[in-house]
Amino acid sequence: MRADDHSRQKYYVAFLMNGAKPPRGAEYLTLDLITHLRKDTFYPIVIYIEEGEIVSKIKKAGIKTIRVPLSKKITSFYPREAGVSNPVFIISFLWHLLKSGIIIKVIKVLRTNKIQLIYCSDNLSKLIGGICGKITGIKVVAHCHDIFSEKSLYHGSIRIIMKPVYLLFLSKIIAVSERARKYFTLGSKVSQKVITIYNGIDTKRYDPDKIDTSLKKEFEISEEDLTIGSIGTLDQNKGQKYLIEAIERLKADGITNIACLICGTGEDEKYLKELVREKNLTKEVLFLGFRKDIPRVLRILDIMVMTSFAESFSMSIVEAMAMEVPVIGTNVGGIPEVVDDGKTGIIVPPGNIDALCEAIKYLIQNPGIRFQMGKNGRVKVLEKFTIEENVRKTEDVFLSLMVT
Repeated sequence: MRADDHSRQKYYVAFLMNGAKPPRGAEYLTLDLITHLRKDTFYPIVIYIEEGEIVSKIKKAGIKTIRVPLSKKITSFYPREAGVSNPVFIISFLWHLLKSGIIIKVIKVLRTNKIQLIYCSDNLSKLIGGICGKITGIKVVAHCHDIFSEKSLYHGSIRIIMKPVYLLFLSKIIAVSERARKYFTLGSKVSQKVITIYNGIDTKRYDPDKIDTSLKKEFEISEEDLTIGSIGTLDQNKGQKYLIEAIERLKADGITNIACLICGTGEDEKYLKELVREKNLTKEVLFLGFRKDIPRVLRILDIMVMTSFAESFSMSIVEAMAMEVPVIGTNVGGIPEVVDDGKTGIIVPPGNIDALCEAIKYLIQNPGIRFQMGKNGRVKVLEKFTIEENVRKTEDVFLSLMVT
């Protein structure tokens, strides 16, 4: 059932979000979803706990917002960062959540605004929204951007508890990749509650024909240099140290016309910068920090490298492909679903410096193939990973839960 069939009636959807969490791909996807919903069919109301960058942008877009405050002791807890393995802590956390009174407050907002569907944008919201849905009878839907079975990201009881939380409290689960969908396997079959809808981006914003290469001059990169880039949080999971080690090896092999741009911030930033100094790569490797002009950064890249050990999808890869940049990505999570090996990029094993070096060398030595992979990448994005396609399919899921 498509949204077009219900243009005369508006459906009230509550978007529940923490708001305090530093934005990543999942948070930006929620922003795009809210702002791209059909205005003649859906009336979104954002219920948030703390105002951060995403909530500020939502307010600027004219979307109705309602704040329901909650202690920072709860809002500042993120399962991936915490690495919690003690089940006693999890039980204590849930007890304090219930004791806070936020469930009653949210239910009051839901009933006052005649909400017909709850969308939860983060793991804390899934707990709160799921409980509220069970009490009120309102159906609950959420994306799953995580692969909780990955031991490198989630530990102990977190990996165990999240599957029942999703399956018991959510009416529908939207997985961002087939790999993420398979996490919800029960016995030999994946739960029927789960559907895969790939993430999408605004291809008008990520259009190489509309963006210049002026950043090369700003970064003092020569026109003769081949520019390799990595975009993402600087942490062990993203594996940027392997890219740095690959650059060192390429330099030792006589390939000196390389500029490596590492874009992002995170807990490993100090370590990675020290590693670059130790390896005498300060001329080759440039740390850009957090950038809001990612399309401009991608525009000057010749190769995008994603060295992750776990990745449910990777918006950064899709953005690079939209900008006609070939991608070297690891064979983990949803990356092989995004990157077609040999067509839009090259897939390598995670943590394998030999394979990574060979892939980089191959693309350096074959500019024609590199160029064609970039072209193929944008074609695939336009076919499968646009925000318009993502939102229309998500709208269909919304309607299937509200229209009976």
